[in-house]
Amino acid sequence: SDVHTYNPNWGADDRYGHGTPMAGLAAYGDLTEILADGQAVQLTHRIESVKLFNDQDPHSKELYGAVTQECVNRVEVTPGRTRIYCMAVTTSDDRDRGRPSSWSAAVDALTSGFTDGQRRLMIVAAGNTASTERRNYPNSNHTDSVHDPAQAWNALTVGGCTEKAIIDQTKYAGWQPLAAAGDLSPCSCTSMTWSDTKWPINPDVVLEAGNMGLHQNYADPDYIDDALSLLSTPHDFALNKPLVTFGDTSAATALASRMAAMVWAKYPHLTPEAVRALIVHSASWTHPMLKRY
Repeated sequence: SDVHTYNPNWGADDRYGHGTPMAGLAAYGDLTEILADGQAVQLTHRIESVKLFNDQDPHSKELYGAVTQECVNRVEVTPGRTRIYCMAVTTSDDRDRGRPSSWSAAVDALTSGFTDGQRRLMIVAAGNTASTERRNYPNSNHTDSVHDPAQAWNALTVGGCTEKAIIDQTKYAGWQPLAAAGDLSPCSCTSMTWSDTKWPINPDVVLEAGNMGLHQNYADPDYIDDALSLLSTPHDFALNKPLVTFGDTSAATALASRMAAMVWAKYPHLTPEAVRALIVHSASWTHPMLKRY
């Protein structure tokens, strides 16, 4: 009853393997750590889902904001729940150095309560750098701008960092991690190109998004070793393996949503703005980030 879809003809199930791994990370976190620990997992929150898009039946881009608002309304039919909205669907179309779009405006309206007086906590992905440009890491992080609608002022925008920097040399000899442990993940977009605007710096925070490997014999980096990715729940677990690797800013956004849910479960009287503020203001720069800048 907590699985929804914008269009009933699409079905509410996950057919592409994106929403289910996100749900696993939002509920449990990286399963690599949980399986290594072996202890019972104390859950503090539940998962709801709503399918916004279908590649076989795409929306007009002018309707992305309206569709997002409608999907929020779908889950709010069930009253009495404190909700965090986690959205890792973005587009790189029509980006203009962070200026507003109809989609980011809809996100701002939903989060601020402008439309209906209800303030919401919405956590959105900053978007992923182009895979063809990651050979230029870290410059590709600086030149690839945060995707729409993550430029929204009132959303919590999440990029990626990584602590996963060990590659099994017995299996993948000569491969080295592209990003150092603690540095920005190769996937993470930034707002470096927004320097001539007054728009807020994005992303607000970065969380684990996985890493890539680099080999001197190959020009492009690769997800060569599963240990460079997070571990989560697959959409086709009944047919294939019970676990799946997952990463990029979608994974980081799911982890941020889990963090927010755990904070809000412990302090239920906080406002959406306070939960967001606690996450942002408790973040700190890692040593590799400080060394770079």
